[in-house]
Amino acid sequence: MKLAYITSTYRAGLISKTYCKWVDARKKVLDIGCGTGVVADELRKSLKIEIAGCDIDSYLTRNVPFKKMENFSIIPYKKGEFNYTMFNDVLHHTEYQNQEKLIKEAVRVSKKVLVFELIPTFTGKISDFLINKIHNPNMNIPYTYRSPNDWKTLFKSMGLKYKTSFVKKPFWYPFTHIGFLIEK
Repeated sequence: MKLAYITSTYRAGLISKTYCKWVDARKKVLDIGCGTGVVADELRKSLKIEIAGCDIDSYLTRNVPFKKMENFSIIPYKKGEFNYTMFNDVLHHTEYQNQEKLIKEAVRVSKKVLVFELIPTFTGKISDFLINKIHNPNMNIPYTYRSPNDWKTLFKSMGLKYKTSFVKKPFWYPFTHIGFLIEK
């Protein structure tokens, strides 16, 4: 079993615990930057949601409805097509200027946006780099981290309301995360 599958499955549990207070069962959800689909599939089961995925590259290993993004900042779905969109450890892997574009696109295709992001710690940054190199060594990945206050400042500047949830983790887990629920 690949290390990425183990970490993805574990992360899906943390994401599910973060989102469960915000997501209603049986709703349509889009996982933007779904990668292998492991996290999307695990969230589909734990949150009891209908889920689809999109990404700039197609390397799914799970059976998740999928659309390939032809552009880094355009989500290939219609306005209001989903109840929720989610970015799970994705936004820090796109350029800073593209983060705002993607959030605007997520708001266009859904009523609510969920964000699960790394809080940039030294250990977290190193671990993220290493796991991504193991997971997909050929992918060109920017590392554009923001602090929780930087995310809040961005959301406010975009005229968006947000709720925050700090994620509890075991002492041995190298990542520290924060979750956001964003609405117009």
